Amino acid sequence: MRVLSWLCLVFMILATGCGGSGKLQTKGRVLKGGQPFSVPEGEYVRLIFVPVVESGNPHDTYVAEYNRQDGSFKVAGKDLQGMPPGKYRIAVEHLRKRADVLKGAFSEASTPFICEVNNSRDEVTIDLLTKKVVQ
Repeated sequence: MRVLSWLCLVFMILATGCGGSGKLQTKGRVLKGGQPFSVPEGEYVRLIFVPVVESGNPHDTYVAEYNRQDGSFKVAGKDLQGMPPGKYRIAVEHLRKRADVLKGAFSEASTPFICEVNNSRDEVTIDLLTKKVVQ
């Protein structure tokens, strides 16, 4: 009887863990020359994760919530569940009065930032000066 109770408990714990969405709460930071990329009040940074697909256009994009004080971000996704694992291009815009201060250098079409995220522990660091992504 004791073994049966133990097995039931283990099964319930495993079943609870299997009900997740499979989406990731990807986190990271944006740097400029190794320093956090912070912007003044009234200016914004928009990061858009665009899935890399074999052919055609990606169906969904994922926007990150950006902290303008310390340059950190988190991708919550449209449903706040995150984004699926996979390979992404990351577009970055620095908006001042609705204009991109970066002049499209890191737009969806021209961004050099590509990363692969496989679990929620993956952190993505983008350096605007060196144009590199570190994971």
